Amino acid sequence: MSRDGTPPSATSRPRTVLYVADTERAASDGAAALEAVESGPARSVHAVTTVERVRNWAAEADCVVFAETPTTAAGATLLEVVDACGETPLVLFTESSYAPTAARSTDGIDGYVRRDTDDAVSHLADEIEWVCAVAGTVADGPEREPESEPDAIALAGDRAPSTDRAAERLLEAVPELAACRDRDRLFELVVETVADALERDRCWLSTVNFGTFEPRVTTSAVGTDELSPLPREGPLEGILQSGEALRIDDLAADDRLAAPLADAASLCCVPVGDVGLLCVAAAEPDAFDEADCEVLSAWCRAAGAVRERIDDETGRRRERDRLENQRDRFRSERDRLAEERDRLEDERDRFRALFANVPEPTVRYETDDGQPVIRDVNAAFHEVFDVDPESITGTPVGEDAVPPGLEHRQTALADALRSGERRQLVSRRESVEGVREFLLTLVPVEPDPERDDHNPEGLIVYSDVTAANRTERELAAARARLETITDLVDDDVRTPLNVARGYLELAAETGDPDHFAEVDEAQELLRERIDELAAIAREDDVLVETEPVAVHDVARRAWVAVDTGDARLVTQAPNDRVLEADKARLRELFEHVLAAVIDETAESEGGTDGGGGRDDGTSETPPVVTVGATDDGFYVARRASEDADEGSPATEPVPGQLAAADGTGYGLGTVERIADAHGWDVGVAEDGDRIAFAFRGVDSADDGPA
Repeated sequence: MSRDGTPPSATSRPRTVLYVADTERAASDGAAALEAVESGPARSVHAVTTVERVRNWAAEADCVVFAETPTTAAGATLLEVVDACGETPLVLFTESSYAPTAARSTDGIDGYVRRDTDDAVSHLADEIEWVCAVAGTVADGPEREPESEPDAIALAGDRAPSTDRAAERLLEAVPELAACRDRDRLFELVVETVADALERDRCWLSTVNFGTFEPRVTTSAVGTDELSPLPREGPLEGILQSGEALRIDDLAADDRLAAPLADAASLCCVPVGDVGLLCVAAAEPDAFDEADCEVLSAWCRAAGAVRERIDDETGRRRERDRLENQRDRFRSERDRLAEERDRLEDERDRFRALFANVPEPTVRYETDDGQPVIRDVNAAFHEVFDVDPESITGTPVGEDAVPPGLEHRQTALADALRSGERRQLVSRRESVEGVREFLLTLVPVEPDPERDDHNPEGLIVYSDVTAANRTERELAAARARLETITDLVDDDVRTPLNVARGYLELAAETGDPDHFAEVDEAQELLRERIDELAAIAREDDVLVETEPVAVHDVARRAWVAVDTGDARLVTQAPNDRVLEADKARLRELFEHVLAAVIDETAESEGGTDGGGGRDDGTSETPPVVTVGATDDGFYVARRASEDADEGSPATEPVPGQLAAADGTGYGLGTVERIADAHGWDVGVAEDGDRIAFAFRGVDSADDGPA
């Protein structure tokens, strides 16, 4: 027996209840209070705060308690919870402001308990047992074989003829009763058979709903609007627990129960298992005897056993359907993953075919223990960079595939490769055609979700953008020349014209010949500006042909053509650097740069007397001008060092210290135009009494290293 005296079949396992509230605190406190109630079978109560958890767990629970008032914001999810419960019964545990009539009108609510009464939690525990009995969710226990037939046979002897006939008719209906597979059909058969066996047309079956017995099935002679719900409390609750029938011979004289029908004088109520009552009424008093009650009790016990079997079958069928649905979901997911795997394999095959046939130099990499590693290079990579594929296969990406000049970005590059980001980087790299500019495109392969140990892989594609960048610089130089012409026209041409016009007007008015001298001066200035504009705009300012040119040779020739005073020229490095350049334009560039260096020296020393000394008669060490080669160009540097020798290191510019020559005040407009025409970058670096002009992005015509 259980702690409240119920049969073992109802308490063989704890009742599983979901307690739903809006907050974790309310759900936990309510679940603990309900689990602590001693009446009824043992129960396991779980606190729930989301509809999703109700949906996931309701199929495994015996009952769900919704502990919020539906008219409040916290109770707004009631209908969602009802939907999530499925066939699991739901009890509404709410404030009195939400009336029972409103609860009964809401589909999906099986029980109702007021939360603001004394012993509300105990009432809630009782209500849970009632709705679980109605819904057929009694815990698994020893299966009970239908006992109706033996009971009915035992009661078929020594009865009045009418009772014997009723017992026989009920016995005849036992096979049909046992064959029932549907609860509603079972209830209909119970009522129809009893009405026929007792020859009573006032017969109905009620089930527990919100603390009352509500009519479920009636004979055609009884309308549901004629029946009054019977209270669960009182004698009806006692017979449902004891399994004994209740016979009232005179409803008018018996105050235990109000008449359920207006014309009912006597009544017999028999429990059907633990879910409802079978009621038979008669218009006359004393219509039923003890034998009738015994026959009906035996019939209802048989019906209760069949109902338990139907519920068990329904539960097994529901579980089977759930497992089949889960199996179907797993199969669908398996098929989806198989399709995704095939798609990824096709993508990988397409990717590797693309790698093998792409016309641009390409590296295929994989990430091994977080380190991007080269797995292969295509034929174009070997041809452009003259690299043996076997010599770099298996090496980290940063050691060879990423060229010099990107060392300071290795961390960012490695992170991009590991994370599978699509990125583009610009860099310079030594190729079989010399130093070229390349656009590096990182093309990751989409990861495979089935591989837990997957490491990102992809391609690094090298696109030669040297010509495109050079064209862009040439266009920029052309735009700069046009802007210069516009500025000179606006600033230096219009002014002399206006001056000449003004003095001509004065000469015409006054006849003073001095005005004509001013006009001549303005015209001379105008001619100079026009010549300058012509020099800027003429076609030969743009390169039309290049040839191999030795830097040191051109520098020495330009040195002779410039007034250098006592300054000394030093050509740095043992080997000369041979460039692809226009020789005349390169010599003009050196002349302007050397002149700027010498002039800057003179200005920094306060002026010279033409012989390398100072005007005040003191002597200074003559400056040293150095011309040397860098990895991707050349430089011209000046320093005033007393111990400067040809073998000493020069002031080579540091890339991070270079500033654009434009606007530096050195008068290098011509130098910039010549450099732009060649596609070179020019910058200026200063440090104390040292100055350097650096030219980068220079194509080399050397056979060997510079």
